[in-house]
Amino acid sequence: MSTEVKRVFTALAVLLLVALTATGTATAADGDAPSAGQRIANALRTSPVYVDEAYATAVPPSRQRQLADRIRRTGLPIKVVLMPLTRGDAFDGDSDVLAATVRDRLPQRPDLVLITSDSDFPDSLRGYEWPADTHQTRKAVAAAGFLDETRDAGLADLTAKAVDLVAEGKGEQRWEEATKDLASPRERAERASGGTGEWLWPLIGVPALALTVLATRAALLRSRRPSPPVSELVFATARAADEAQVRRRAEAEVLALGEAARAADVATTPGLQQALDAYAAAGRVLDEARGLPDLAGALALAQEGRDALSGSSGLPLCFFNPLHGRSALRTGWRPLGRRDRLDVAVCRTCADALRDRRAPEVLTDTDQDGRTVPYFEVPAGRSAWAATGYGSLATPSAGLGGVR
Repeated sequence: MSTEVKRVFTALAVLLLVALTATGTATAADGDAPSAGQRIANALRTSPVYVDEAYATAVPPSRQRQLADRIRRTGLPIKVVLMPLTRGDAFDGDSDVLAATVRDRLPQRPDLVLITSDSDFPDSLRGYEWPADTHQTRKAVAAAGFLDETRDAGLADLTAKAVDLVAEGKGEQRWEEATKDLASPRERAERASGGTGEWLWPLIGVPALALTVLATRAALLRSRRPSPPVSELVFATARAADEAQVRRRAEAEVLALGEAARAADVATTPGLQQALDAYAAAGRVLDEARGLPDLAGALALAQEGRDALSGSSGLPLCFFNPLHGRSALRTGWRPLGRRDRLDVAVCRTCADALRDRRAPEVLTDTDQDGRTVPYFEVPAGRSAWAATGYGSLATPSAGLGGVR
């Protein structure tokens, strides 16, 4: 898909989201819970830095305060939003939609610089500026990830460097310097136009998207069969891209858990052993992952480990689709064909769907007959995730014994 077509689709999605959320804003004013975009905007009114709890280990409160102080010293209207983005979430996993939504919810002012997580890679950033790219924000933020000094930097250090480069106002120059040995000027310009995510795709050793397209093409040439409908190829590449993105997110979160566990004080961390066990289990699951259900399991185990380190008893990931993130509440739910009700933890989106008598978006798996079914319909004896509901029915690590 060309860059221009992608921009058109993104613009249409943003316009539709803004139109739909106008009603949501009125509803929130009547007492309902605010939307995800409004919650972020509300938080940004008191601090220029918003960090989702999923990244709290990578960017702890102390680093958040340092980033906020750094931003204030620049004197620029910079806001930072760091959060995992996954298709099906409140922003459809798109950093462009996230940026437009947050901007729409913030108090109107003539200028705004926004640094967000990149929707393609969770350890990268994307920059936006309104009404014009006066401070060369887009390329300044993109350049931050290609400097020698940030090659192995954590998310907090990477964000701090991005803030410094925006304040410097030489994003074009820094981008050219950082990438001069990587590609031709034309290629660099094309890749920078879409943010760091589009530039990084060619650098991945085995890009899932390219492999899927090449494998499909090779199979077609060998078999000499008529080409399948375009829609089949689109959905195949989309699934591969989604899985690659979730795998990168899981790898980042499991790695962050391991670093946090190693840095923890044994004397003051009662849950350290549980966290280490969850870390080891998450690593095994990640190494042997056969698809999205297992990758989601690695995320659930990483969440279990973080909760053990912090002593938190927060809700687990969403029962229906753990890729939606941590749940907002628990509710009763009766599976189709059963009389008993389960007490499950769900995200706000799925809770709204149940309230409106709509089917929530569920994570699927393959049953013993090769059919694609909701993961919780796989017999519990064959699936740790069906047995535990990713934490709603039992802790994720509790279901691993004897199942995998």
